[in-house]
Formats: sequence, C-alpha cells, structure tokens
Amino acid sequence: MNRTAVSESRTDRLLMLTPRTPRTRERQRFDLTALLGEEEEIDISGLSDLIGQTWNIYATSALFGFQRDDVSLKLYSKKLREEIARHLSHEDLTYDANFSIVENIIPRSNHENYSAIKIQVTAKSSGNEEAKLIYKGILLSWRMAQHIEPDLKNSTRLPLLLCRGTCSCMNAVHNVINHMFDCLVMALPVNEDDLNWLIPIIIISVNKDEQPTVSGEIHMEYTVPELPATDTIRVKFDASELRKILTNIIDQNNITVNTILDRKHVELFHEVLRMQMLTIGGLHLGLCTLHRINLPGITITGNRMKIMNVDIANRILLYLYEKAYDTFHMIHINV
Repeated sequence: MNRTAVSESRTDRLLMLTPRTPRTRERQRFDLTALLGEEEEIDISGLSDLIGQTWNIYATSALFGFQRDDVSLKLYSKKLREEIARHLSHEDLTYDANFSIVENIIPRSNHENYSAIKIQVTAKSSGNEEAKLIYKGILLSWRMAQHIEPDLKNSTRLPLLLCRGTCSCMNAVHNVINHMFDCLVMALPVNEDDLNWLIPIIIISVNKDEQPTVSGEIHMEYTVPELPATDTIRVKFDASELRKILTNIIDQNNITVNTILDRKHVELFHEVLRMQMLTIGGLHLGLCTLHRINLPGITITGNRMKIMNVDIANRILLYLYEKAYDTFHMIHINV
C-alpha cells in the first residue's frame, strides 16, 4: 500500500472517530433495566479485580490490527518492553511488559463484548531481585445493550481504559499503544454533569426487594469560583434520605421498580438538595461547582476513582462505558 493510501485510510478513521463534546450531545437518560438481570444472569464477579485500588479513567478509540492469539500477544509485549526501555531509559533498570486476555471481566458470557485486555509493565533494578509494577492497565467494554456500530474492519472495540502507575510510564505506554494500534487514548474526566448523574445512579433501588447499594453518609464537595481548588464546601446527606427523595421524584405512583432516570429527574433531584441546603443550613451555593463525591464504597473526582464494592463498580462502569463510547465510537457529522 502506498503512502497516499495509508494517509487517506488514517484520515477516514479520524473523521469517523471525531469526539463529541457536551455541547453537541447532553445525556438525556440512563436506563437501569440492565441492573435487573431479568433476561439472563449477569456475572459481575470479575470486577473484584478492580476493587480497592485507585484507577485513572481513559477513553480509547478502536484498536486496529489487534490479534488475540498467544504469538501476537507475545510480540506486542516485546514491542512494548522495547519502547518503554527507550522512552524511560535508566542505566540501572530493566523493564518487562506483558499483554494478556482477562476472560472474567465481561458482563454476559453470550454477549458480543470483547474480553478485557490487561497490560502490565514492571521495572527491576540491578541490585534488587524483585520487580516493581510501574503500570497496570485494563482495556474493557462494559455494555449491557447492543449498540448500532459502524462497520470498522479489523478493529477491536474496548472503549474504557482503567490504569494506574507512574505518570511517566502511563504517558509512555499510551503513546506506544497509539502507534501500535493506530488509536487514540484520552483522559476521561468526570465533570459536574457526570457527578450529578452518578449520585442517583448509585443510590437508586431498581427493585423493592433489592438491598441498597450504599448506606451511610454521602459527601459532596463543591469548589468556589475564583478560590483555589483546595478551598471546598463539603455537604453531607444520609443516603436513605436521598433515596426517598429520588424515588418520589421518579414516580410517586410506582415505587416498586424504577428503570429509567431522565434528565428532568436528575435536575429536580439536585434542585431539591440545593433548596434543603439553603433552608436547613442557610447555604446558597450559587455558581459553586460539584467536583468530587465520596460515597460509602466509591470516591471519584476528575479522572480518578476508587471503588470498594462490585455492585457500585457495575453501575459506574455502565455509565463510564457510555461516556467513553460516545467520545470515540459514535459517528458524528457536523451539519
């Protein structure tokens, strides 16, 4: 293939993967039906590997040319090790890298999701027998409903990348992945609008017999305009009280099953909370911005999160998957 053809092919892909922005598409609803598991059993046990660790959240476009056989995985590992050694050159360190398939991080065994891919990089000093893990990343798909996807030949779709490690190694690994699989890797920060959605998604009960996913205090931290990010206002609510408010907002006549969260529900929910802050605490938040939530079982701010519960992890990943999918995998045409 000549250089012109290669350039045109890459241009076509970039046109197809033009990221959306919040201004071009606002989330209007979130379907909780997937959490019910009525049609088939949903196995989320594989998420236990994500529990108790702090993860950085990234979105990834389609990987082109990725093969899952053992020989290809060994070649990818060798290439990544060589590139990391070149980018992070230290005389007293030797590096190793590994690509592997993680079969158990997938919500439904008969779904068309791809199994997750784990990437690890270790460093070992000449005077130390034990290697140190400096990067761990998991590329995954976590969807429950079928998306209508454009036909991209020879591509693998794993929109979410959860990773941890040193900043220099994360940057190096992502640069190598960009070139190896002709893809884009971009930080996926959770903004105020996302946090406004995530609180109801986490606390809502979708079945009257379901045990609450969270209990105890919910902390919301707001930043104040023109003040340092460290100067925050923290507001505390009891999860059970918030759940009652949300249930009444969604449907006052049917409190047995709540399967759809609409934007109007989320906006009214936070409007009620702000009214309570003003009435009970005399606190008028005005233009303050919600930038961090700390619930029993989950802390999330920016593009970093720590989850302590697999049920919460399931809900968070469902939301983040849709956000990552919409960033890189939806066709966007400017009219």
